[in-house]
Amino acid sequence: MNKSQQLSQWNKLTEDFRSFGGTAENLLQREGSLGLGLFPIDPSQPVELCVPDHLLISTDNLELRDGAIAIKNPSGYPSGYSDWYERFQANYSWGAEARQSIKIFEDSLKSLPDSLQRKLNILGLSNANKRYPGINEEQELFQRFIATRQIVRNNRKVLMPMMELVNHSPNQKSWIMAKDSISIRGQYKGEILVRYSVADPLRRCIQYGFNCKEPLGFSVNLNFNHNDKQISIKGGINYDPFNPVEPDIRDNIVIINKPLIGSTKAPRLPKTLFKQMIKDNNQIEANELFDRVCMLNRIILLDIYREIEVKKITNLEILKTSLLDQIDAISQHYGERNFEKEKSQAAT
Repeated sequence: MNKSQQLSQWNKLTEDFRSFGGTAENLLQREGSLGLGLFPIDPSQPVELCVPDHLLISTDNLELRDGAIAIKNPSGYPSGYSDWYERFQANYSWGAEARQSIKIFEDSLKSLPDSLQRKLNILGLSNANKRYPGINEEQELFQRFIATRQIVRNNRKVLMPMMELVNHSPNQKSWIMAKDSISIRGQYKGEILVRYSVADPLRRCIQYGFNCKEPLGFSVNLNFNHNDKQISIKGGINYDPFNPVEPDIRDNIVIINKPLIGSTKAPRLPKTLFKQMIKDNNQIEANELFDRVCMLNRIILLDIYREIEVKKITNLEILKTSLLDQIDAISQHYGERNFEKEKSQAAT
């Protein structure tokens, strides 16, 4: 298909999308540095993309039909919308690049030795046997596709047609969540980007299959003794990172949930937040504990990187880069500052 035919096909797609009640103005899908993405046709003019709620697709209303993504029950959608959605997925999302890129990444994770698979599972980072066991490859790839694109809207998991073509940048604003629609508006000199969610480099990579130098770094799962106390770090992403969760203290075990240990924008914030979490426990030396959590994270991540290098495991450049980016992210901390002042600075 030549460029003229591609443009004609895209224009037909967006014209039909508008006829169903959506908005798609001054944008075009093409290849960029992040793969396929959306770009302004005229960078001097504003872009607008809006998906009304009545065009969102519940993930439980999607299926693979002869290798193509289709809506199970099209009732409740505008006439012709189901056919349009199948065409959209086949030509611009699942069939264009998504399925193949997901397969390449999942195959690379699956190629890790059992020792590393167990380690990633214990650390709370990945469980390849659950996410991609290799029993029904096509269905498993389909479920990974949904997992990387779904959002929760009005208490249901949905996919956003057209909007799912927009790539991620942690430096951009998120979607505009209105009462009855999800949209992006603004002027863009280059690719149209949006912030998907809060994450750190390693978890972004494992969840989505691409690298990004995220500005925050969170701990992995850890269990160790510290000054006669059993410390259990429950790693993961705190989606409200500047409001830490109070620790759960049971008998002689201190459970600390999803601590932020690095921030490129506000490096004094991680230790400040950590000390806020455990300020009421006089038996814990917070500065020393924070330093130890950071040290253990770096040791673990470096060990994983070295094992990949020593065993000369191929096709894992994305994971190796994300490990280094994660070490960088969790190393972005020093000193302390007034909690409220630092919190305000980091949020801007």
